[in-house]
Amino acid sequence: MGDSIITASFVDLGTITSITETAPYVDDNVEEYWHLKRRYRATGIPKDDASFLLRFDFGAATSVVGVVLNDVNFTRTRIRAHAGDLNINWVGSTFDSGEDHIISIDERVNRYKIFIPAVFNLQWMVIQVPASAGASIIDGDYVAKWEVGSVVVLSAVPTISKNAVARTSVKEFEELPLPPGGFERVSRGSDLRAEIEVSIDQRAEDDEAQYWNINKLDVAEPLIYYENDGETDKVYLCARDENYQGTRLYDGLITGNTIRLKELI
Repeated sequence: MGDSIITASFVDLGTITSITETAPYVDDNVEEYWHLKRRYRATGIPKDDASFLLRFDFGAATSVVGVVLNDVNFTRTRIRAHAGDLNINWVGSTFDSGEDHIISIDERVNRYKIFIPAVFNLQWMVIQVPASAGASIIDGDYVAKWEVGSVVVLSAVPTISKNAVARTSVKEFEELPLPPGGFERVSRGSDLRAEIEVSIDQRAEDDEAQYWNINKLDVAEPLIYYENDGETDKVYLCARDENYQGTRLYDGLITGNTIRLKELI
C-alpha cells in the first residue's frame, strides 16, 4: 500500500480525435471534468490491438506520469504514446503501458474506472480497447457503443502520508416541506457520488509541508484523489471543500484538520 495521491497537475489534452463518435457525445467531452455524464460515446465497440479509441495530440512533447479513465464501459485498456502520429497502427509506439489493464468496478459508486501509471515525455497518446476486452459491461441503451466519462492525464502525482480516510457514497435528494409539518423527499439523480474525508491527525511538524501543498491547489478546479492501496478503481475526480489547517501543539508536534472531497458526477 502506498501513500494517497492528491493532485491537480492535469495535462491539457490538446487536440482529441476518436475512431468514431455519436453526437452530442463527442470526444472533446472527456475533458468536461465538471460534467461526467456529458461523456464520449463511440458508434460501436471496436476492439483492436493496433488502432485506438481515443487519440490525443498534446501539441508538444509532454511529461506524463499517470492516466485516469473515469466511468467507462469496457473491461480492458492499454495506453500507448509516441513522438509523432502513428495513424491507426500504434504497435510500434515508443511507450506501451505493457499490458491490457483490467478495469474494475468501484463498488462504492458503481462505476468502472482505473488509474494507470504511465511515464513518458512524448507528444501523442492513444487509449486502446484491445482485442482481449469483453463486450460492453453496463446494461442499458448503449451496450453496443463504447463510452468514456472523462480522461485525466497527470504530469505529477504528489502524495500525502499518515492520514486517516473516511469514505461514503450518496445519492442527491431534495427534502420538500409539507403541511402540517410533514415532508417528502425527491431524488435528484440516480448516480452515486463519493464523498471522502481525509483526516490529518497528530504528527511531527516535519511532516507538515506536504499538507500545505494541498492549499496551493486551486479550490475552484478539479483534482484527482487516488487511494493508492492496490485497487486501481479507487480513484476519484473531485472538488475540495476545505483548506489544510495545522495546530501547533508544542515544538515539533502538530495536529491537522479534516479535508473534505466531493466527487464530480
